[in-house]
Amino acid sequence: MKNRTLFATILAALFAFATESQAVKLSTYYAAANNKKKAELKLALKGIISDHTKLGYNNLWTYYEKVDYYERNGRKQVFDYYSDEIAYFPEPSSMNKEHTVPQSWWGGGTSPAQGSDIFHVLPSDKSANSAKSSYPLGVVVGTPSYPNSKSGPNTRMKTGKDSHGNNVFEPCDDYKGDFARIYMYVATCYSNVTWQRQNDLGCTLTKGDWPTFNSQEFIDLLLKWCREDPVSDWERTRNERVYAVQGNRNPFVDFPSLHEYIWGDSIAYAFDINAPHGQEGYDPGDQPLGPDDPDDPDDPVNPDAESGTIIFKDLTWTATTHPVYGPGFTATALGLTLSYYKGESNVEPKNVADFGEFRFYDKSFFIIEGGEIVGATFYDNGGSKSGCSVIIDGESYSFTDKKFSWSGSMNPFICQANKQIRMSSMDVLVAIADEPDAVAPNFMSPVADVNAVFDSHGRYLGSTIPHRRGIYVVRRGGKTIKVTN
Repeated sequence: MKNRTLFATILAALFAFATESQAVKLSTYYAAANNKKKAELKLALKGIISDHTKLGYNNLWTYYEKVDYYERNGRKQVFDYYSDEIAYFPEPSSMNKEHTVPQSWWGGGTSPAQGSDIFHVLPSDKSANSAKSSYPLGVVVGTPSYPNSKSGPNTRMKTGKDSHGNNVFEPCDDYKGDFARIYMYVATCYSNVTWQRQNDLGCTLTKGDWPTFNSQEFIDLLLKWCREDPVSDWERTRNERVYAVQGNRNPFVDFPSLHEYIWGDSIAYAFDINAPHGQEGYDPGDQPLGPDDPDDPDDPVNPDAESGTIIFKDLTWTATTHPVYGPGFTATALGLTLSYYKGESNVEPKNVADFGEFRFYDKSFFIIEGGEIVGATFYDNGGSKSGCSVIIDGESYSFTDKKFSWSGSMNPFICQANKQIRMSSMDVLVAIADEPDAVAPNFMSPVADVNAVFDSHGRYLGSTIPHRRGIYVVRRGGKTIKVTN
C-alpha cells in the first residue's frame, strides 16, 4: 500500500479528475493487443502507443503545468518524483527536465521522439537531477551518496552503488512501481532504438522487440517493484493528463498486471482485454465459470445439486460457444451444468447425441458447474485412443479396466483431455455445502497449503497464485476458496 502523505488531502480530487476525464474506451484503444502473448503482445502495444504527438523539449514546462501539478495552498505546486523540494508554477528556476531513461542511452540530444516524451521526461529538482546523472534504476547498498548534508533531506531518491558495484539510483518505496512502469513504457514504445552504453554508467535496454531489457536480473527488479507498489490514483490521473496533451497512454498504468503477460509469470497466457486486470472501479460481475458466491451466507451453494450417475447419451445437449474455450455443448443433470468445449483442440466438438457416447477430444475441456464435486469416476466405452488420459487439478489420470476415479474438492470441476477419449457415463459425488466457500481478502495475503489454482475462466494455472490481477479459484486443504485482488 502506498503511503503518500503529501497527497492525503487531494487523492479524492485526483481520482475524480481521472474518472471524469477518461474519454477513451480501453477495450477499443487497445483492441489490437487483445488475445496476444509475450513478444507479440508487446509489439502490438508498440503499434498502439508509438504514434503520438511530439510535444517538443523546449515546450515541456507548458505541458508540465497541465500534467504534473496539484493544488497546494491555492497554488499549483510542481510534482517532483525525485525530490521533496517545493516549487510552484510557472517554470521555477530550481527545476530541470529530467529524462528518467537517460538521453545518453540513445546517443544524446532531445530531438528524437523519446527525448521529449512526457511520460518519462519529468520535472526534477536540479540537485536531484545532477545526482541521478545517467544512472539506471537499482538498489543502493550501504550509505547512499545522495541525499547528503549539502542538499538537505530527501526521501524520494538516493544514489550510490548496487551489489555489483555499479552506480544506480533508487526511488523511495512509494514510487518504485511508478518508475518500473515508466521503464516498461519506454521499452515498449521505443524498442527499435539502438540503445547505447555510456562509459561505466550502464544501460539496461537493448534494441529488439523482446525482452528489450538486457538482463533477467533487471526484469526481476522491475517486476518486484510493480508487485510491491501497485498503480496509484496519481499515476491514473497523470496518465489521463498525458493522454490529453500527447495523445497516447501508458498501458502498464491502464492494466496494472500487464507486465506479467510480457515479462512475468503469465507469458504463456494470452492477454484478455475484457478480463479483470486491477483497474480502479472494475466490477467482476458475472464471471464465466466462476465459483458460486451466494448473497446469503446461510444458503447452501446449490440445494438442487445431488450425487448420482450421468449417462451421457441420455442427456439433451445444446450447442453453445464460450468466449475463452470456443464452441461446444451444454447439458444439465443432477442439478448440475455440464459443458464440453473445444478449447485448443484441432477437432470441432461433436454432439454426443449423434454418437451415443461422449467424445472428449485432445486439449478440449469438460466442466461441471453448480456444486462442489468431491469425487468422480469416468467410464470409458472401450473406444478411446491408446495412451489417452485426463488432466484434473494438474494431475494426469489414465483409464484402467475402462475407468478411473478421482477424489478431491472442486467447484467448478474442470478436466482436460489428452488424446481422444470416449466415455459412456460417470458417477458424481457432490458435497452438501452448508455455507459458501471463504473469500480471501487480497491476493497479496499469504495463502498457505495451495494445491491448485484456476483463473476465472477455469484454466489451470499451477499451484501458485499469479501476480497478475484477477479472480482466482484456489484449492487448499480440501476446500475451494475464491481469491480476488
